Amino acid sequence: MSKRQEIRERRRKQKQQRKMITLGLIIIGAGLITAVLIGSSPQVNAEFRSRYMADGNAMGDPDAPVQIVEYSDYKCGHCGAFSIETEPLLEEEYIKTGKVYFVYRSVGAMLSGAEPMLGAEASYCAGDQNMFWEMHDMIFANQTTSFTNGTMEKWAKAAGIDLDQYKSCMSANTYQARANQDEADAKAEGINGTPAFVISYFVDGEEVKQMLPGNYPYQAFQQVIDDALAEMGL
Repeated sequence: MSKRQEIRERRRKQKQQRKMITLGLIIIGAGLITAVLIGSSPQVNAEFRSRYMADGNAMGDPDAPVQIVEYSDYKCGHCGAFSIETEPLLEEEYIKTGKVYFVYRSVGAMLSGAEPMLGAEASYCAGDQNMFWEMHDMIFANQTTSFTNGTMEKWAKAAGIDLDQYKSCMSANTYQARANQDEADAKAEGINGTPAFVISYFVDGEEVKQMLPGNYPYQAFQQVIDDALAEMGL
């Protein structure tokens, strides 16, 4: 091989090496971009279920002798724990048997600001399709994610909610006043933390009302409800 051919061959190999290095950098860069995109778009935890005799934000028989109103905050970890651990037990033993009528209400922006307020409005809008509880569950399942209109729409879609109707409801701020009323009523009940449960029933025509302030174990609810039913002679 002549000197000129050696130089030409060396230049060819150097050019090929540069191409390989460039290709490698492109592949690494694409991988990094993909990782960033995946990290910025967390997967949706699609965990939800329907409720017994669901009617908007309530479940059970409206004529049940005991009513429980939960005041909650979608950013509250203890509220999420109650919905997963205790509420299904109450539904099985007391709501499905016609002893308790259960209502979920928010506390508006009282404790955690705009994010749970948005969640309250979103779940009320889902309630127009009688899918309040499905949206309620989706929000709690993803409560560590930032609440935005975009994330709420993803969760609504994952729950099977009609997005056109949902977005129309949200755009009109249909339930903003209702969420504000939740906050006002929570304050009137003396609630300053979540979850809080207002339990009411009637004895000889007089309303009896008491509150469980906190994520009490299931046995505490059993005691209060059973005592109330005994007091009513049921």
